[in-house]
Formats: sequence, structure tokens, C-alpha cells
Amino acid sequence: MGMLRVLLAMAVLLGHTGGFGGYMLTGGPVAVQAFYIISGFYMGLVLNERYDRPALNRIFYVNRAIRIYSIYLFFLALYLAVLVGVQFQTGSSPLAPYLTDTVSLPEKLLMGLLNVIVAGQDLTLHIAVYQGHLVWTSHPFTLDGHDAFHFMLIPMAWSLALEIYFYALAPFIARRPARQIALLMAASIAARIVGALLGFSGDPYSYRFFPFELALFLAGVLAYKVWAARPERWQGPAARLLALAVPAVLAAYPWLRGDWPDASFFSPARIGTLVLVAVALPAIHGWSRHSALDRTVGELSYPVYLSHFLVVAIIPAVGLFATFPALHTSAVIAVTLALSWLVVRFVDDGIEAWRRRLARRAGATGEDGESKGGDSRPRFA
Repeated sequence: MGMLRVLLAMAVLLGHTGGFGGYMLTGGPVAVQAFYIISGFYMGLVLNERYDRPALNRIFYVNRAIRIYSIYLFFLALYLAVLVGVQFQTGSSPLAPYLTDTVSLPEKLLMGLLNVIVAGQDLTLHIAVYQGHLVWTSHPFTLDGHDAFHFMLIPMAWSLALEIYFYALAPFIARRPARQIALLMAASIAARIVGALLGFSGDPYSYRFFPFELALFLAGVLAYKVWAARPERWQGPAARLLALAVPAVLAAYPWLRGDWPDASFFSPARIGTLVLVAVALPAIHGWSRHSALDRTVGELSYPVYLSHFLVVAIIPAVGLFATFPALHTSAVIAVTLALSWLVVRFVDDGIEAWRRRLARRAGATGEDGESKGGDSRPRFA
């Protein structure tokens, strides 16, 4: 499943660079929602096979926090260092809102704190800057064009906030019977439909509002339940064809989407793609869980997701890159992959070893993020 995670991270990257001649795989929204499903699958796996009893909830939370914050804070420091240089040289950077009188000092400190704690960054999607103050609004991106989201230095980190909320709930959900999980999933879907009928269907409600996105996490948990019920079912040729259908559909998504806007969750292509991902995850897991190559590639997904905006800041689309946008995208991909490999090799490996020691001392069996049968460990939080 590691290769799928990297492919989705690349879809987010392409969405932020303009892709190759406008080709961006699924783009960011669908890729992020597919990540929600994968995250639910992994949490179903680790909470039923690794942290398989309530007594292990504490170490589950500790290891999830280490997993998210260690790499995130490393990149936050890197972003801050680079953006200070960019601001000094150009007078313009994501730090600019902190250097003007856009809002009061206490409000700036609050926004700065959200950059560190991550949880709550999604709230900036519901806050706008209006007449020198932060105000709640149901449609922040349309209020004078001044949304508080621009105070976040790592723009993609709002999705980590949603992951944190799900991790907080997961020990109380993932070990429950599939019927109860399905009922909660249905409630989340119903909430999305009611919200759309009331006019809450565009961004941020199309893919960044936790009550609506909970259904996708739970779809991943149910996918794990299906796999765990009969693992042998997902080993044959038919299962592999199902697994291969996912990257094929992700690659063809721009043509499947047609004229539906990116902001619409209810497009047939978007819903169909997300359903396919959920249905195919048992087959993908059954195929890839013993693959060292898949594990190695998958380790890059989290740093690729967090770092690519930093690389865009370092390599702006000017000069030759402005003339040849595809060359700029290629350069961003190459540098992002190189940086991600360095982070995995010299930072993440040591953190993972520490997490495994903590889990063993707490009495957990197997590897964190893998089943007792020896599955490859996932590193995307």
C-alpha cells in the first residue's frame, strides 16, 4: 500500500504545481480523501492486531503523537527558516500576515500556536479576517478574500488535524463490530447530505470538515474488517486485478471527472473513485503487505506530503521554469523526493525504532502499523 500512498502524495504535489500541462492525477481533494480511507484501514489494523485491548490505548496515543509531531515539527522548523530568508529577500512570504497589522497581536499569537499544535488548524478554514479581527464565518474564502488559513505555514497540515481527531476517537470505534461502525458511517454520510441541502457543500465542506469526512475514515476501518474476516480471499488473480484498478482510475481521473468542478464532492467520478479505493484496500493490502519495496517507497509519502510546498518556495516558477512549467514540476518532484529520502534516512528511522521500543515495553505485539503476521509497517500518519 506504500506505493499507493506515494502516488496520492504526488497527486497533491501536482495539484499545487499545476502538474504537467494541467495533468494532475486526481488533484488534492480526492487524494486527501483517499488518504482518509487508508488511514482508517491502518487504524483498524493496528487497534485490532497491535494495540488490541484498552490497556494499550495510552501507548497508542503516545506513538501516534510521536509519529505525527516528530516529522511535522522538523519540517515546521525548516519551513520557518526558509520563509524567513524568502521574506527578507523578497518582502513577501507566508510570514507576511504576521508582520503587518492585519489582526491584533493576541490573534497572531493564537495563529502561531495553531502552527505548532496542529489540532485546530482546520478551524482556520472557518475563520476570516474582517476589519482587523478574526471572525467566524461559514464561507471564509468569500469574505473579502481574507481567510485566516493564510496564517498557517504548512498549508497541508489542516488534514493532519482531521487525522488527530480520528486517532482520538479510533480506540473507541475500530474494535467495535462492523455493524456499529457502519451505522456511525451512515450518520456521517447523512450529515454531509443534509449539509449540502443547506448550502454547505463547497470548500471547506467538500473535503475538510471532520464530521463529514469521518465516513471516509470509517470506510477504511470497515475495509480492514473485511480483509481480516478472510485474508486468503484477497490473494488471487481477481484480487490483484481489483488492486490494479485503483492506480488506473487515479491516472484516468481527469478524464473521468468531466466538467464537474473540483469543489463538488457529489460528482460521480469522485464518489466512484473513493468507493473503489475502499473496496480495493483489502486486495492492495493482501498483495503488498510482505513487500519490502512497497514498504520502502511508502516511507516517503508523509515527508513528500509535508515538504513539497517548501520545495516550491525554494524553486519558484520564474525564468526558465516559467517558460517551461513541466520542467518546474519535474524539478519540484526530484528535489521533494530527495529531501524526503534524507528525512526518512536520517530522522525518521531513528524515531521509528524509538516508537517500536515504547510499544514493546507497553506489551504490544508485532510491529506498530503492521499485523502480527509480519505486514509492512505504514508510516503515513
